[in-house]
Amino acid sequence: MRKQHKAKVANFETRLNDAVDALDEPAAAELVGTILHNDLKGILERYIRQQRQQVIAAFETWWDKYRVTLADIEAERDAAAQELQQYLEGLGYV
Repeated sequence: MRKQHKAKVANFETRLNDAVDALDEPAAAELVGTILHNDLKGILERYIRQQRQQVIAAFETWWDKYRVTLADIEAERDAAAQELQQYLEGLGYV
């Protein structure tokens, strides 16, 4: 298997070198442009993925911090105030 693999790699390298040698200047420029484009595309996709994760993390933090609405807080406050009022009336303070 190793011999077959080595032979295939050597054959591939030879064919690749022959193909590169056969390129004329415009084709070589196009090949280099394509390679650079693909590299930049990969870099940008990684950057976008990182930024997207940071945005998601920020929204998750905000969700944890602000998921209780003002209306919920006011309703709890009113219920607690009403309960306190009942206790005070029961004790005869009001």
